[in-house]
Amino acid sequence: MTDAERDELLSRLDERTEEIKNKLKTDYMHLHGNGRPGLLERVQKLEDREAARARHYGAIAGVIGFIINAAIAVYAIAKKIK
Repeated sequence: MTDAERDELLSRLDERTEEIKNKLKTDYMHLHGNGRPGLLERVQKLEDREAARARHYGAIAGVIGFIINAAIAVYAIAKKIK
């Protein structure tokens, strides 16, 4: 390999490295945001909403189960009294 070939190879490597740096910078700005919420923050909000929704469904199911259980108990008491 001659010095000229080596220099050309190093020059191309440097250009490619700069391209990679620019793409990484762009990706970083998309992930973390640039003055507005980035993808990471938006995904975290979606996950938090999903977890809250699951807790609400569990609470609603518990209340419905309690009401059904209370209705059965009232029915059993009413049937025993007759």
